[in-house]
Amino acid sequence: MAFMIGNGEHFSEIEKIDSERTSWNLKAKILRLWEVSDFSRPNSPFSLEMVLMDSEGGRIHATVKKTLIYKFKDDLSEGKVYSFENLGVSTNGGAYRTTQHRYKLNFQFGSVVQRITNHDVKGSPFHLVPISDVVSGSYDTDYLVDVIGVLTGVGTEREVTSQHGSTTKLNVIALEAQGHKIQCTLFGPYVDELNAFIAYGDYNNAVVIVQLAKAKTFQDKIHIQNCMNCTRLFFNPSCPESLGYFMSM
Repeated sequence: MAFMIGNGEHFSEIEKIDSERTSWNLKAKILRLWEVSDFSRPNSPFSLEMVLMDSEGGRIHATVKKTLIYKFKDDLSEGKVYSFENLGVSTNGGAYRTTQHRYKLNFQFGSVVQRITNHDVKGSPFHLVPISDVVSGSYDTDYLVDVIGVLTGVGTEREVTSQHGSTTKLNVIALEAQGHKIQCTLFGPYVDELNAFIAYGDYNNAVVIVQLAKAKTFQDKIHIQNCMNCTRLFFNPSCPESLGYFMSM
């Protein structure tokens, strides 16, 4: 159910969130929403993860832990705007950070979520980083990255076996932007997405956006790869970021 909510002063901008308070209220759009599986029970969810953006363009990560998924899952939808109340705060750390914000938010049992219709959040869902910055090593790889480039190569699909004995598909694509190239390794369902796009028709010089990828170093070269469920692929997307590439073709 959607609500109309006034511009009360008890809602904060994302950039102002810090550890001085134990809980925060905000109005924001869910840019990305995905489920993380339990490693010991692959078919069981471990958490819900999301990236939020407010009307000022601020971004912050938020998590619904396993014990609270039942309470919030049906109330959350990617691309919609919500008011969030009584969210906890903690330090944003680790090697897979989705935003540059120093903090992240955590849903609590007493958190309240309402979808709202009178609060517009515009702005690009992407935070694009030039491929040149990624391959030069100047980008902090503790943060996931969005890149855009022209598809210049597709590898040969193969299967790889994990240390637990399971197998998954793997393929590598090459992207180029402004004379700089990077390889992107795709696993599992992301290979299926690639195959579906290739089967659809001519893929030469297609524009590709890889959202929330992990940058890694292999054999002294930096490449990117998908993070399961978190990363999203866009082939020839209809968005302002890709317009320049289409016009130059």
